[in-house]
Amino acid sequence: MSRPRALWPTWRLHRTALLTSAGVLLVLAALLVYTGGKIRMSYHQLGLDACGSACSAAQLNAFAEQAQRWGLWTQFLALLPGLLGMFVGAPLLAREYESGTFRFAWTQAVTPRRLLLAKVGLLGGALLVATLAFSAFFHWWYTPIVVVKDRLAPWPYHADGVYLAAATLFCFALGLLAGAVLRRTVLAMFVTGAAWVAVFFTDWQLLRPHYAAPILAAAATTGLGHGGQPWVVDSWQVDAAGHRLSDAEWNAVVALHAGDRTWSRADYTTWMLYEPGSRFWAFQSLDASWLVALAAAFVAATLWWLRRRPT
Repeated sequence: MSRPRALWPTWRLHRTALLTSAGVLLVLAALLVYTGGKIRMSYHQLGLDACGSACSAAQLNAFAEQAQRWGLWTQFLALLPGLLGMFVGAPLLAREYESGTFRFAWTQAVTPRRLLLAKVGLLGGALLVATLAFSAFFHWWYTPIVVVKDRLAPWPYHADGVYLAAATLFCFALGLLAGAVLRRTVLAMFVTGAAWVAVFFTDWQLLRPHYAAPILAAAATTGLGHGGQPWVVDSWQVDAAGHRLSDAEWNAVVALHAGDRTWSRADYTTWMLYEPGSRFWAFQSLDASWLVALAAAFVAATLWWLRRRPT
């Protein structure tokens, strides 16, 4: 069987998963169109397109509230790579082992290695194209919001740029390997989803803050958050004597003056460590590099496993 002929049965067997994935992405894209229209309407009504760098805090606060209202749901897009890996990657081999059809597939003229590569090429390529297109659309959707929160902020970061596509390839290959080793569809899906959650938070909390040394800056306690809030890695309060307050100490100060409209926070300074938005593409490239490298390693490990345990 030639390589093109190997792709046709792959499409026949897995078209439901591909079409379902495409349908989910189209529904999400439709939500972006609707909510993006609301966000852009607020942007223009509040005059942010005219005031430029002279926008007032009141304007920015009002727009931030509207962006939060219409864009809060997008934080769940961080789950999308894991879900695609669970429902497309994990069943790819696990279902064949469960049903016993692998005995037929592995005895055809095409070798198991060639058949697997055809499956990975078709399904992985389709997921890559679809998620890159979705991320490009999300990049457009997020454009007005950068005036209050830049693109390096944790939640939009995971649906923007190339991160989503790289993470989807990672989860797809991870699901493929889990299905080959475990040979149980539900178990492989669970392992894929749980592993993605662990990798996601490890990357966000432990790896990415160390891609580049964060910048130390002081700001008024009334807020960092306007004119493109950066990704704040850490922040703390310092009193007039230069003493760094713990969270408990600062909460006690705030509670002591709760309801006191005459209290001024001028004696306290917020210090922060932050990553500027200008590092967005550098961080995206680093994340994509190790995610794609691990995806390739998972595919290679799957091929090795099939040679070691073909039945």
